[in-house]
Amino acid sequence: MELGIIGIIIAVIIALILFKLIKFGLKVITLVIIVIALVVTVWICSSQPDMHKPFSMDTIEYLFKINKDGSLTTTKQVTKTIYQETGANSDKGVNRSK
Repeated sequence: MELGIIGIIIAVIIALILFKLIKFGLKVITLVIIVIALVVTVWICSSQPDMHKPFSMDTIEYLFKINKDGSLTTTKQVTKTIYQETGANSDKGVNRSK
């Protein structure tokens, strides 16, 4: 009888130790994955900072006007915004004629 109780106590202690090791191992694996992701992100941003070309964005507005005779007049207005990089190291979009 005492051998069974000692066996159960040992099994519970081993289970708790394994649980703690697995939990600690998952924390280590998660930390390693996060560190690798951060290192790869910093490496990509430093080696290839211009991953995409400058872009433009169109804003389309429809203006509706109800005339006195009950007819509807529609006006379409398009606004185009072009993103260009500006700064000390930027030569993009700059016309330098001599």
